[in-house]
Amino acid sequence: MKTKTRTILLAIVMVLMIVMVMRTYLPVISLPTQGRVEEKLRELKSLRGDLGVARKTYEERIAMIEEMQSLTGPYWIPSSPGARLEQEITAEFNRVTRMAQVSSVSGTQKVDVVREKPGSALQEITLAVDFKNITMRELTKFLAQLRKDRNAGKFRWEYAKLSPDNPRTPKSVNFSLRFHIYALNSDTMSFLGLTTEAPAASPAAK
Repeated sequence: MKTKTRTILLAIVMVLMIVMVMRTYLPVISLPTQGRVEEKLRELKSLRGDLGVARKTYEERIAMIEEMQSLTGPYWIPSSPGARLEQEITAEFNRVTRMAQVSSVSGTQKVDVVREKPGSALQEITLAVDFKNITMRELTKFLAQLRKDRNAGKFRWEYAKLSPDNPRTPKSVNFSLRFHIYALNSDTMSFLGLTTEAPAASPAAK
């Protein structure tokens, strides 16, 4: 009887020692008690609320950006952050004249880019062009083509002068005009999601 009791006590002591070792050297296993479940549910509800607020803020910002993008119609959008506005605008104007089949534009076209003012989202560009010895028919075709062109709203008339090529015996006309164009700067393009990354220079170009 004593031997049996001693064996039972020894077994109990060994079990206690094993439990103590496990609690000391092994991570405590958290049981899914009702309290822990309720705590996790509260955390999930809080995260869901934060997610809802973040999603609403994101949707409002996207709606604001889309509204602002819809207002960029009258402004020139450069093809890339490092684009040369003088070349882009001159090329676009020449495309209009080609579409109108006007061949008597003078060789000198002046394009000026005004530096941005502090806090401004726009750059100012002036385009001055002279038509020499063109017929009224050609001039009418040019004006009609410019009016219906996709960028018509971007070319704002600032000055125009029409005069006969010869005051005594006019056969054609001379037409001087100047446009004012406003282009979005790189910061505004980036904010509106209109910026495209400039392509990296190729090894041959270095």
